Amino acid sequence: MSLGRLPVAFLLGGLGFKGFLLFLWRFNKSSQLLSVLINCDPGAFWLAGKAAAVLFDQRRLAPTPGEAGFFELSLVVGFGMECFLVGLVIARILRRIEYKSKLGLSSVS
Repeated sequence: MSLGRLPVAFLLGGLGFKGFLLFLWRFNKSSQLLSVLINCDPGAFWLAGKAAAVLFDQRRLAPTPGEAGFFELSLVVGFGMECFLVGLVIARILRRIEYKSKLGLSSVS
């Protein structure tokens, strides 16, 4: 795999992983799995909350089914974006190491 495809691989892997966890939660309704989905990924949770607040009226006691589905989709997309950024950083580091090794420099600083 080339280094240019690494961020896309991280994106697809992150989307698949978070989507699979949400799929499991939908059918099991495990409170521990919900805790993992929300608390272990605060960036995606923040993004989903802000996006839902912009698109839906927040003056109700409970969210509508459409809002809940949108929130879950936003969690998946937010985690995918985070994974894409991690892939970009890793690809940049690997390119730098590869460039330094082509020049014959031993240290990576």
